[in-house]
Amino acid sequence: MDAHGSVMALATAAFTPFDQDGSVAWQTIERQADQLAGWGCAAVYVGGTAGEGASLTRDERRELLERWCAAAGGRMQVIAHVGHTSQREAAALARHAQDVGADAISAVPPYFHKPATPAELVDFLAPIAAAAGELPFVYYHIPGMTGVHIPASAVLVEAIERLPTFAGIKFAAGDVADLQRCLALARDEYELYIGNAQLILVAAGLGVRAAIGSVYNFAAPLYLRLLRHVAAGELDQARQCQRLAQRTIETVGGYAGELPGFKAAAGLTAVDCGPCRPPMPSLDDRQRDAMADALGAIGFLDRHPS
Repeated sequence: MDAHGSVMALATAAFTPFDQDGSVAWQTIERQADQLAGWGCAAVYVGGTAGEGASLTRDERRELLERWCAAAGGRMQVIAHVGHTSQREAAALARHAQDVGADAISAVPPYFHKPATPAELVDFLAPIAAAAGELPFVYYHIPGMTGVHIPASAVLVEAIERLPTFAGIKFAAGDVADLQRCLALARDEYELYIGNAQLILVAAGLGVRAAIGSVYNFAAPLYLRLLRHVAAGELDQARQCQRLAQRTIETVGGYAGELPGFKAAAGLTAVDCGPCRPPMPSLDDRQRDAMADALGAIGFLDRHPS
């Protein structure tokens, strides 16, 4: 993703839409793409944590990516998450991503039998990256979900040395010191995508040029406004946006957790993507109504374009 402009580029970690019976609501994807492109999101990240990729079958993951590549229609870049506990399954998904026109691939580390060293991790990732040919490869660092706590900066050093298509890291963690080490090592050659929306203002100050996150499914306009204030040097206004964004995350996350809450919030401001797949819960009508009232009370809905 080209993130070298003056305003940090936003990529949305797209929700996978489900019908009430748990089947994928394929017809919703085009509306999601129209909404995100209309807001000005630069890319979509498909089949990751927010996309509940680990809860999808192989065939569902393939069709999901195919539909997003078609729906994006050149308006946004498409980053395909191909991570899997099976190296061979991940490599097959990577080959498929190349075949159907994705712009890049990305993968989490294996999260059941876990690598113990950066070298072991890159041993696992190398055939996956190679399977996608020349497509850029982005490592997805999310230790809170995977339980793989190898510092991203250590992975970056190993990946630069051994992965010819290595393009950067999606950094979804709270370790700002490790993020700074990554930035120093990456220089201008590799991209660091901040994957923690609560740190986006801090990351912008450190020089991060791109972000990937699930909150942008329903709050991209607020974050884009924040980033425009940063680019214009209007830091007081940027901090006001960050405070509202933080209150919004805390409010929405208070209803059954972040992903179920975020998905329900998308039904208020963007495209309704339905429930989550088990074992995650979904909000009932009473919780949805309470959330709408709470978001109205903090001023989020008033400041969000209809």
